[in-house]
Amino acid sequence: MRALTIFAFVVLAALLPVALPALAQDSGTAYYALDRIGARVKQPTGLAHAGDDLLYITERAGRILILEEEEFLRRPFLDVGDRVDAEASVEQGLLGLAFDPGYAENGYFYIAYTDADFSLHLERYQASAYRYVALPGSGERLLSIKQASPLHKGGHLRFGPDGYLYMSVGDGGISEELDSTGQNRGDLRGKILRLDVSGGRPYAIPPDNPFVDAEGYRPEIWLLGLRNPWKFSFVEGSRALFIADVGWASMEEINYLPADSSGGENFGWRIYEGDLLTEADAAPGARNGLTFPVFAYPHVKPLGYDGSFPVGCAVIGGHVYRGAAMPELRGLYIYSDYCHGDLWTLRQGAEGWRTEQLYETDLHITAIGEDARGELYITSLDGRLYKLIHAPAGDNDNDSVPNDSDNCPLVGNRDQADNWGRQGVGDACDQDYYFSKAHGAEVKMFQQHYGAFHIYACNSGGCGFVANLEPGTLGASAALRLESEQFGWTVEAVFAGDAAGHALYNVLVYDDGGAYYVSDLQLLISEGSLSWRYAS
Repeated sequence: MRALTIFAFVVLAALLPVALPALAQDSGTAYYALDRIGARVKQPTGLAHAGDDLLYITERAGRILILEEEEFLRRPFLDVGDRVDAEASVEQGLLGLAFDPGYAENGYFYIAYTDADFSLHLERYQASAYRYVALPGSGERLLSIKQASPLHKGGHLRFGPDGYLYMSVGDGGISEELDSTGQNRGDLRGKILRLDVSGGRPYAIPPDNPFVDAEGYRPEIWLLGLRNPWKFSFVEGSRALFIADVGWASMEEINYLPADSSGGENFGWRIYEGDLLTEADAAPGARNGLTFPVFAYPHVKPLGYDGSFPVGCAVIGGHVYRGAAMPELRGLYIYSDYCHGDLWTLRQGAEGWRTEQLYETDLHITAIGEDARGELYITSLDGRLYKLIHAPAGDNDNDSVPNDSDNCPLVGNRDQADNWGRQGVGDACDQDYYFSKAHGAEVKMFQQHYGAFHIYACNSGGCGFVANLEPGTLGASAALRLESEQFGWTVEAVFAGDAAGHALYNVLVYDDGGAYYVSDLQLLISEGSLSWRYAS
């Protein structure tokens, strides 16, 4: 069975002017859905294709599964679970897969994974003549990178249009060693490597790598100064490269390497996180020679946050869309964040790089990939694979059914109508629930058909019911306070006056330590309309 969820483009925001070639034109207003494909898989870390109609999904525990005609084959393509350690951290496991440019003739493919000693390994395997199954005994180790912790592995693999294999390597994640990784020219950690795996054993160094003849540098290095480049991707037909580098305390960043680059760029970590100086004692001129991200976003909503850019905790790099099914997206770089789960686009216009929200989800997205035709797929921690598609014709709310509730006027805000499809206080269309993420928790509020607001939540302690807000119990005389038995949270609805003939209530959700989990929700109650909206 498939499931569709739907949202729309939101308002455009201008960010970080940089003088680089434009990638795409404005896409305009369109509606999208995520089409759930196949059965569940176990903690997927990525997906790749070999130039044909098959998709290959990597699982953290060491299996590579094949998706054919939207169904997973029962037999794994390869299982290296006996080599992979996926227990120490969610950043451990089978992390990368790339197919040789000559795969159709030689059957070679490459994987990156971690073992129980936290080391990151690059290995080459060969497919059998059957091609639906790899030869498990064909594995050949090409490179091992020792690390001291289970964190920040990178491990992404892609062949560039030049035929060389590119590999991301995280900085290792141990704070006292950070200074010796990303900026250490003799260390492969905190880098993107460029290897010639077509000749020589275990690999050769491309003669035009930037540090081939540089004293003190490892010649494999293509780019340096990175923290945890979890995913990167090439722009179709060129060596232009997008790199999503997971941040530290404050910022997530997306770096861009133009097609005419000859490598050697230093993206600044750990001297800088994004454009923020992290080393107070950095020498004067520390910025000199560094390359800064074309786009960065924060971990915390700033004052006056208007929703025009993401807020998250771990950027998930994506792809520049090159498919045919959604031509309005061509040339747009589509990315996400593990914590907020929404899809965003990034493009370059005359005034610099600009981002806009494409699609809103409550998923923990682990990877964004593409098939051989350039159509986009996402994997999530819940073990699902989704394909990004246009919403069904005529449907522009989130119920997957074209109907009368799809006629609400559409504007660039998130106010909601009531749950029966009637236009309420807001001027956007019906949505079934409120959703918010903060401090590692998720809070949803479902509006029941009899008018109650049912608050449900998940945090590190689990998931469960928090409270019901009954509109009939609300009044102007005092705030309503409800205690959650499961979480020890407090839900408070405070009367805030009248709004367009409705009684307005600010809803706050506190954890057991008194910190906000929700502070952006408002209820609007009247005899004929039950609505909610995000606080402006």
